[in-house]
Parts: sequence; C-alpha cells; structure tokens
Amino acid sequence: MNIPILLCIIFILSFIVLYWFFTRENKKDKDKDSPLALISIAMLFSVLSTLVFAFFLFMIIGSIRVVDSVFSLHIDTAQLLIVGTCYLIYWLSIDSIFSKIFDYMMGDTIYSNLSLSFSRTAAFYLIGLFTGLSKDINLTLSIGVALILLVIDTSYSLYSKKSKIKV
Repeated sequence: MNIPILLCIIFILSFIVLYWFFTRENKKDKDKDSPLALISIAMLFSVLSTLVFAFFLFMIIGSIRVVDSVFSLHIDTAQLLIVGTCYLIYWLSIDSIFSKIFDYMMGDTIYSNLSLSFSRTAAFYLIGLFTGLSKDINLTLSIGVALILLVIDTSYSLYSKKSKIKV
C-alpha cells in the first residue's frame, strides 16, 4: 500500500465521520443548513485533517529514512511505510497518555522528556517486532527515531519557555 492510497483512505473515513457528525448536529439546530453546505464543510475539514496526518506521517517517515541512511539499514519502502504508519498511530494516541503521566509525575522537565523517550524506544521496538524487522535494524531504528523525537520535543519545550519569558 503506498502513501496516496493511505491518504485517500484517511480522507474518506474522516469525510464519512465528519459528514455524519455535521448532519447529526444540524438536526438539532433550528436553522437547517443545506446538504451541499454540509458536504463542503465536511470535505474542507477532511482535507485539513488528512493534510495534518500527512505532515506527521512524512515527518515520521523522514526520521526513519534519516536513521536508515545514516546507519545503512536498507529498509524497503513497503516496510518503511508500515513501520512509519504504526509509529505515527502510537505517537498520536498512546504517547500522549505517557506524556501527560510523565509531566504530572516529574513536571515539565528534561527528565520527563527523557522518560518519554525511553518509553518511545520500548514502544517502537515492540512495533518493530510486530512488523517483522530484524533485531539489529529494529533496535537502531527505534533508538534513532526516539532520539529525533526527543530533539523535537526538547527544542519545542525550550522555545515555548523562551516565548513565555518575552511576553
């Protein structure tokens, strides 16, 4: 399965869910919107959600590709897409829960970012085992992608603290 097919599936699923939600909410309202307006609004939000998903998918696949090229792992494109999609699903769902738990326990410090990076490494390693990566490639890939995400998180934390000071 290639990236355009994956993005089309995400667009169609988000369009169906959003159209269902908008028609359900429209029935509660006194001023009913036309079906064409509901379709266009659902399509607009579906395009936006698909673009956001594509941005994060390309960011994760780019991180995997960087680690692949630095360490000469030779991961084929189909496996790269599967692993990248699984990493993204984890990163957008379960990782947020771990992030809140670590922030609650340790505060917004570098230690919470490091703990989150260790949990990402373990989760990415498990994802790699389930997707059939070899152990050497899997360990290198999970540590490399977790470190890239750690750099992104830490730079975002430093930037947000710096912008709070200026205001």
